[in-house]
Amino acid sequence: MKTIFVSPHSARADARSLSEALQQAQPGDVVLVEPGRYSPSLTGERLPLTLPPGVHVQGAARQECIIDGEGHFAPSFQPIRPEQSVVVLTDGTSLSGVTVTQGGGHGIGVPPSASVTVRSCTLSNHGDHGIFLCGVAAALITDCDFSDNGLERFEPSLPRGTGARQGHHIFAEARAGQRNHLFVADNTMRRCFADGLAFICFFPEPDAVSFDATILRNTIEDCERGGLLFSCSFGPASNRQALTVADNTLRGNKQFGINILTAIPLADKVPNHGQLTALLAGNTIANSPVGIAVHGALGEAQHNTCRVVIDRNEIADWKAHAIRLVGGSGLDNVETTANRVVAALSRNVFNGQSPAVVIQAASGTTHSHTSQNRVTARVLANDLDSAGDQPILVSDGRPDNHAEVQAAGDPYTRKDEDLLG
Repeated sequence: MKTIFVSPHSARADARSLSEALQQAQPGDVVLVEPGRYSPSLTGERLPLTLPPGVHVQGAARQECIIDGEGHFAPSFQPIRPEQSVVVLTDGTSLSGVTVTQGGGHGIGVPPSASVTVRSCTLSNHGDHGIFLCGVAAALITDCDFSDNGLERFEPSLPRGTGARQGHHIFAEARAGQRNHLFVADNTMRRCFADGLAFICFFPEPDAVSFDATILRNTIEDCERGGLLFSCSFGPASNRQALTVADNTLRGNKQFGINILTAIPLADKVPNHGQLTALLAGNTIANSPVGIAVHGALGEAQHNTCRVVIDRNEIADWKAHAIRLVGGSGLDNVETTANRVVAALSRNVFNGQSPAVVIQAASGTTHSHTSQNRVTARVLANDLDSAGDQPILVSDGRPDNHAEVQAAGDPYTRKDEDLLG
């Protein structure tokens, strides 16, 4: 193992550019980066800067060590390409103490099967994602600042024609044959075109993809869509997703704080028999239309299940609902059948207009076909004093679907109408 000192100014440096240093580096080496601006025009960098396996790059300070993509690359789709990034991390690499900015595509890209660490970095002003994780074995992202990503405002077309939006601070794609494990903690994320973090499985993947994430103590603000987005499947069957989302602060995100779409088809494949489990605990959510939304399915999907515990969250100043639980949401001329949400809501604090919580088995469009979708909820010991006269509303929503409240320690009102229509 050796240390490689990089400086465009010092006569004692081992390399004048990051590209030169990475050419020398071997597994176990540490590349130390002196303050300066590193870019194709200033230091002759050849992008993407790809860290060889097992190499660690450490900047002196993120405010002073700037890796400038100068607008190179562009957003990509089908597939999203990790190499369209200013920096590419390979297996066993780490990046810390630098700012990565002004890439036309992603700031950092990680290809399938890699285990990587990104610590104490700034990711800002990229055309697409701040960090794109493409089927990693494991990724640790901690103590980073993200701002103003998704500047290209890229909205790719999808096979089913539904709207798509790219430009997340962190976008993680689960791939078959990988562990797909994320640990994202103590980061700050502000302003992006899509969501602060999204973790999904795309439609081209084989069935039975498993993936999990722990998301702790992040602050996510003012994203143009939402704070945190999760989906067990955009197409494959029998997927498994496990989530722990705790002690995060989500403020001013334009559509939602946390959104769980257990199954939503974006192409020909129809997601079925997926299982998503989630613990959402101790989060503070404010100033979004919906604080937490949980859907068993949206569109053509069958026999998917979401099991979620929503405990000790503080939700305030919502425009529609603090919490929304929906078994299945139908779209025109497709079958949305036998999807299920099993939820426990406990010790949450609500401060906003009524209703705070809507529990509905099914909603849909005029020509949608929804049947046998269910929501089963336990509602206990929530603080409802500041949530109006009817803080919890329950409805089947549409015929042949059923919403049920069990172990009701809190008052609720049952309605015979589509509460979401």
